[in-house]
Amino acid sequence: MAGRQVKLEHAEKGSILYHYTKSNGINGIINHNCFWATKSDFLNDPNEFSHIQGIVDEVCRENIIDQALRDMFLQDSFYAETEKKREYFVLSFSKCRDSITMWSEFGNKTGYNIGFRSNEIIARIEEAAEIAYHGLVVYNAKKQRQLIRRNICNYLPNLFHMPLVDLLELGRQNPQDDNYIKACRKFQKTTEVYAMFFKHEGFAEEQEYRFVFKKRKDTIVHFRAKDGFMLPYIEIPLSEKYLPIEEIMVAPQNHIDLAKSGMEYMLHTKGYAANVSLSNIKLRY
Repeated sequence: MAGRQVKLEHAEKGSILYHYTKSNGINGIINHNCFWATKSDFLNDPNEFSHIQGIVDEVCRENIIDQALRDMFLQDSFYAETEKKREYFVLSFSKCRDSITMWSEFGNKTGYNIGFRSNEIIARIEEAAEIAYHGLVVYNAKKQRQLIRRNICNYLPNLFHMPLVDLLELGRQNPQDDNYIKACRKFQKTTEVYAMFFKHEGFAEEQEYRFVFKKRKDTIVHFRAKDGFMLPYIEIPLSEKYLPIEEIMVAPQNHIDLAKSGMEYMLHTKGYAANVSLSNIKLRY
């Protein structure tokens, strides 16, 4: 058995996943049972998908001693242009119940945080759309290197039943060798996915949990205005059953009576019994 090509850590049973959003976002989720997944290259951190480059380069230097082989493999896999670029859309949650980092990023003045029972919300999203990948974002650089190392030192050699150096030698002798080309494409796909789940450790406080969806021929892409540009997203419409909401929290700078009471009344009219609370974070104005 070659093992899994991509290994991600999933939510613990019985845990809560929190979705930080603004007032218009929470209105769409509760009133229309619909999430929006953003195109992967339009996310908030513009460098997060290039972060993996340093990780891959470091692991390959450590494990592919021959520089010529290393350069050839990286050029034919990691840096190679795919014939048809895959498009992904990302829906984000967090394991952190009350995060100042998340509030500052997702609506500290008009923000809310919806806590969902993880097992149930994952099942509902799977019911609504085909999830390509989901799991916790990896912030620890050591773990990131381990995952990439596992792929090139274990997964690929086991899959093709030969040591990595022999596999690369096939490519040096014949760049069109089927096994070598397949190995390059496998590694390319792996890094393409891990690029969406590897972030710099400076963002570790986000404790992000991501759902990734692959664009298909019949996928309808929508656009909304944000900060002067058009942001592409897709809708993830859940069934009309009640959402597995555990609680809702009001952002630190949204502590007006109407923010809490208005949310409580909306939940009541929709038949929800979830608790509404205020963030415990104290901010100066």
